[in-house]
Amino acid sequence: MDGTPSHRAQSAAVLLPALGLFLLFPPFITLFTGPLRPFGIPLIVVYIFGVWLAIVLVTVLLVRRLEPPTAPAAPDEDATDQA
Repeated sequence: MDGTPSHRAQSAAVLLPALGLFLLFPPFITLFTGPLRPFGIPLIVVYIFGVWLAIVLVTVLLVRRLEPPTAPAAPDEDATDQA
């Protein structure tokens, strides 16, 4: 690999905001306004924070894949002179 990000990772980075927008779009989000309350929390709140957390985690993974590789550190010259 030559250090450039993969096409799939770049495509995912472009599509992630659109997917997040769709998942938080009012017509879709109203599907989760029912009376169900997991752990006493309204389902819509669990859904919103779950989607938010998923977007953040996927973004972290994508950033790691899209970062250019760092160059290895140069060896310390003082350490090689002592030997």
